[in-house]
Amino acid sequence: IKRSALIKTAIALAVSASILWILFLRIDARKVASLIIESDLALVLLAVFISLSVNIFLGAVKWQSILRGLGYTLPFREVFNIRSGCLPLKVIFPLKSSELLKAFYLKKTGGIPASRAASSIILDKTLNILATLAIFLIGLLVADIELPRLLPVSALLLITLFLFWAPAQELVIKLAGSMHPKLRELSGQLLSAFREIKAGKKLYLIALSLVYQMSEAVNVYVLFKAMSIPVPFASILVFVPLVMTADNIPIADSPGTNKF
Repeated sequence: IKRSALIKTAIALAVSASILWILFLRIDARKVASLIIESDLALVLLAVFISLSVNIFLGAVKWQSILRGLGYTLPFREVFNIRSGCLPLKVIFPLKSSELLKAFYLKKTGGIPASRAASSIILDKTLNILATLAIFLIGLLVADIELPRLLPVSALLLITLFLFWAPAQELVIKLAGSMHPKLRELSGQLLSAFREIKAGKKLYLIALSLVYQMSEAVNVYVLFKAMSIPVPFASILVFVPLVMTADNIPIADSPGTNKF
């Protein structure tokens, strides 16, 4: 794990350094430095507050609600500590495997089966992807930007169908079982959160996910305002989800825009 983590970190740093080098060749570094120095400190602090409160507190509320829907009542402090403790590990472990540490921790301390704990995490990430797609499509509609819409619309509909329609979930379980009998049981456990949490609860979780993901666009808008850069909020609704998606490619883990 250490070797793969080092390789992954080296590649990520090399990619980041290359991007920064290209940017510095194309921009006026003095002007950028001036914008940062002259930025509105109050707005920067507001962006920091939004980021911390949403990422740590609202994220914990959402995950606690998912676990409660599975029948596990954990104190908020414990859920908060697990999420906070795993945040630094996202930069170290490859392929976002740090998320699995949450499941193993719950198994060790709370007696929750690892597969069901993992199911809560899978549902959490699925809800975030759904919210990101919705924000992206809203941005396309409001900003009237000419970008392909068929793929995100199709993905949004498929995820929504899978989230609420039990036969779609059963189909995945049957397909897994056709490959190997043990995969049927495992896939059933990994999809337990999708199957057991009621539709009304899922709608509530979608609302939380929309706020959670939308906060990133709001943060970017606030930072642009802090530096007096006129960027329409509708355009931010389009491009921030694209950046979030690229940032969540496994090779590109970072502590920044990382809300999946």
